[in-house]
Amino acid sequence: MSAGIVGGGAAGLAAACLLARAGVKTAVYEKQPRVGRKLLSTGNGRCNLTNLNMSPERYHGDVRAALRAFSAQDAIAFFERLGVACVPDAEGRVYPASNMAAGVLDALRLGAAEAGAELICDFEVREITPVRDGFRIAAADGRSGYAAQLLLACGGLAAPKLGAGSDGYRLLQRFGHTLAPRYPAIAPIRVEPAAVRGLKGIRARGEISLIAGGKCVRTEAGEMLFNEDNVSGICAMQLAAQVNARGGRGLMLRVNLLPGAQGDEMLRRRALLPERALEDFLSGLMPRRLGQTLIRAAGLGPMNLSAGALSDSDCMRLQACLTGWMLPVTGTAGFEQAQVMLGGARMDEFVPDTLESKKQRGLFAAGETLDVTGDCGGYNLHWAWASAALAAQEMIRREK
Repeated sequence: MSAGIVGGGAAGLAAACLLARAGVKTAVYEKQPRVGRKLLSTGNGRCNLTNLNMSPERYHGDVRAALRAFSAQDAIAFFERLGVACVPDAEGRVYPASNMAAGVLDALRLGAAEAGAELICDFEVREITPVRDGFRIAAADGRSGYAAQLLLACGGLAAPKLGAGSDGYRLLQRFGHTLAPRYPAIAPIRVEPAAVRGLKGIRARGEISLIAGGKCVRTEAGEMLFNEDNVSGICAMQLAAQVNARGGRGLMLRVNLLPGAQGDEMLRRRALLPERALEDFLSGLMPRRLGQTLIRAAGLGPMNLSAGALSDSDCMRLQACLTGWMLPVTGTAGFEQAQVMLGGARMDEFVPDTLESKKQRGLFAAGETLDVTGDCGGYNLHWAWASAALAAQEMIRREK
């Protein structure tokens, strides 16, 4: 028997390593000139491999079987066997010791090839046809291949410049599979430009909450980055999936730039710095331009006014703005700026414990092709490894 893998990304390469290592004749069909291009951009080029705080609650979609089959420790052991030393940070994110995604890609590529897998690039799969005892795999240029079992690991729509596309969905739909709506996830959140005008490139730390109908949907803490018409940074981008799941409009971001502050923080600051002009009143707490924007948002001014001239109610109004600055949401950035995708091939059309199609025996799927999306912090790459392992486990069992 033999196994074919369509897609030479994170999930496809991991599956190739596991299958070939188990003695299964394996071929990877990749439409790009080389495998793993998107992997090079993960974790800002550092490649956040997994997270020690692994939990199903970190995902949209049913990942329980995959996490049981392949834990964070299993991921670390898998990569260490490939020669990649792994180092966790204080928040549980696990990186290669080299801090280089290129080293991870090399390890996967070399590991698959050394185990005997064939990596076939520039092979754009146009058609998959069930034949006796397997599948015929036809390329756009007329070439073809054969596999007794087939894994689709074509990725999603995020980052099209790195090779993302709809190939996997097109192929699965021909077998009768249906798709959950697909949206950008882990992407900048667009807000009314007037609210953040002049803040391009400003970074700050704090908390961001997504507000829908006056209620908090989710809160994230960490660094945020302001741009001409959006807010990015991990704590904002984590909320993108919820923004898109709710239609993207009629929502607000509540930005807290002084988490943990006492209710009289601005009263005490006025007493400490009575001669300081408002334009510099918040300098030292946050970037100067951001402080000036928040002073204006609180309705205070002019900027040359001394802080000592602020009334108690002025100080409390400023405090409320610093801890609850409301930004109207207009949507999210598109797939070009998204790290991953929300939606995909419906999970209920695949066997949970094997990821085999319920519509076509011998056909499996893994990674972002399926309707599973994780939080930022190594969870999406872990899903790639874990779903590949779950499918490969069943493919190996059948081989034997």
